[in-house]
Amino acid sequence: MIKSTRAKAIVRYAAAPLGILLSGVLVLVASQAAFSAQTSTGSNSWSTGTIDLTNDHEGRAVFAVDKLAPNTTDSKDVVVTYTGDYASDIRMFATSPVEPTGSLARNITLTIQRGTGSGASFTPDQNAQWAGTLADFDAIGSYANGVLGYQTPGSGAKTFRIGYTFAPTGDTTDLMGKNTGVTFTWAAETTS
Repeated sequence: MIKSTRAKAIVRYAAAPLGILLSGVLVLVASQAAFSAQTSTGSNSWSTGTIDLTNDHEGRAVFAVDKLAPNTTDSKDVVVTYTGDYASDIRMFATSPVEPTGSLARNITLTIQRGTGSGASFTPDQNAQWAGTLADFDAIGSYANGVLGYQTPGSGAKTFRIGYTFAPTGDTTDLMGKNTGVTFTWAAETTS
């Protein structure tokens, strides 16, 4: 009888945990048998486009004048080509000035026109001209202050006709043996 009472007690104490375990298994099996559905989009991805700006004098001087004499003038065309996936704003400015405020820079006058075509076929854009001394142009040292800006909706080319005149007046003694220079630079920034 002791064995029977002991066995009943063991069964009684084991019944509760066994019942909990059995009900957990039933819930798990029942939830796996439920209806289900899901939906997905296609694979999502993001990529960026590109912009590129080049000119036909890339890395070469437009003017390299030695022994500049009074009453000298010249002009040359630089074709700037934009290739890009975005509408962009393009501006011209000065970089790497040499003696930017010296007497020679103050006595060289620049005239820059923006247009299309080159040589005899050059056609200036309306109201697209900048004129001043080389010292004035040297002071335009950033895109934010750039001149002759234009917007392009996509790839295209513009010609910049750059002319200079050296016609000092009065005593030119302080101009002898001087040098000055600048790098003509264009930059593009996207507008959209």
